[in-house]
Amino acid sequence: MMAHADVWPGSTTPSTLSRHNSMPQSPHLSYQSEATLAPFSSFDGNDFKSEEGQELDTISTTYETFTVERPDSPVAPLPDVGFRPWLSVLGGFCAQFCSFGMMSMIGIFIAYYQHNQLKNLSTSTISWIGSIQSGMFSFSGLFCGRIVDMYGPRYVTIPGVFFLTIGLLGTAFSTEYYQFVLAQGFSCAIGAAGLFYGTTSAITSWFSLYRGLAFGIAASGAGAGGIGIPFLLQHMFYSYGSFKAGTCVLASILFFMGSVSACVTSSRIRPTGPQPYRFVRFYIRPFKDLTFALFTLVMFLIYLGVFVPNAYFSVTAINYGMSTAHASYIISYFNVGSLFGRILAGYLFDRFSKFLVYFGYVLMGGLTLVPGWYLATDETRTIIVSTVYGFASGGILALFSAAIAHISPVSEIGTRVGACNGAIALSALASLPIAGAIVGPDGNYPGMKIFSGVSILAGAVVVLIVKFRVDRFSIRAG
Repeated sequence: MMAHADVWPGSTTPSTLSRHNSMPQSPHLSYQSEATLAPFSSFDGNDFKSEEGQELDTISTTYETFTVERPDSPVAPLPDVGFRPWLSVLGGFCAQFCSFGMMSMIGIFIAYYQHNQLKNLSTSTISWIGSIQSGMFSFSGLFCGRIVDMYGPRYVTIPGVFFLTIGLLGTAFSTEYYQFVLAQGFSCAIGAAGLFYGTTSAITSWFSLYRGLAFGIAASGAGAGGIGIPFLLQHMFYSYGSFKAGTCVLASILFFMGSVSACVTSSRIRPTGPQPYRFVRFYIRPFKDLTFALFTLVMFLIYLGVFVPNAYFSVTAINYGMSTAHASYIISYFNVGSLFGRILAGYLFDRFSKFLVYFGYVLMGGLTLVPGWYLATDETRTIIVSTVYGFASGGILALFSAAIAHISPVSEIGTRVGACNGAIALSALASLPIAGAIVGPDGNYPGMKIFSGVSILAGAVVVLIVKFRVDRFSIRAG
């Protein structure tokens, strides 16, 4: 929302109405926003100055009407235009290099723990580290979104750099199971969430026409991080022979990338300052919108299976006879596919029916696992499957926030992303332990592959329902 309305107090002009009409509308929610300025004291021909220095945003949603105070600031440039929006995309690229790029490495860590520090524990028990990491990452969205709305993105990106760095350094010196859970499962996840949600909110504020492309470019940072990091870890863990050194080097790289992200990321929307925290209004009532509720169900089903291959590609390859060191490279192939999948997903998202594109990526991901991964019992087929699945899952994760933005009023995008992430945190938390329990002591890897693939295919069915609710049979972007 712009900082000023170019109108005399008490009047309504076409420019005011055009701003209302240009706002993204949800087909299932009524949304109105009106900017009311305090009395003006001067006029310079281009702008108005308020004595009180504040603008009051009176926001009416389907649920209720409430007032948000925003400090006065110069008029921001239009979305999609200028240097700062693309700096925020750079910040998003660096943030996803650190967040999803790091989280996609959990399979390498699990494979290493199974034969070293935690070799006396079962696969299911060790997998809880990755599951807690995924769950905490999603659950943190409940709070990060609100903090960004009230104070701006740096209030979560800067602490994110701190928690991520401390978590990796703690992982490097951990020897007991609970230490890995605290360092990698909690601290790293909270840090990754701060970077991801802070930059995602900023990109959403700057872009409208090219929002999908902006998200795709930013999300490609996860693929870039996932390509290079496995080679670093493989060399440090196995060739150099030092887990501590490898993890500390990774911590220093992510500290640098995270710091760049925190410095260059900014938001077009002015922070509201401290506001009452109303849990029901922010996180429960949005689910009265059936389209949003269905899309949350989509992500709940997808999150049951989407991270399972990341954790088990290397483990299953080792089970089929590949060396532990060589199996770590499979994650690099996965992230090569992810890099291209994320960028192409953003390009297609802006040009075709958004949920038709999303349906295509989800369907591809499910079919790659069942029957693709189910039938992959050697190195070559596992590499092919990991690359194709990386392409599909990259698009799924890259377009997640953009899809929510498409079906949400602009004032509710941040809180809706948080509400959705809070709901799917349960499936993210349960996915890897369920997969580990299916594998069991007998090594039932085929059953685990079916569970992962069927969960994603179930999500594809619900995506198709959402697509028909949003734009029926349309193929082009609407």
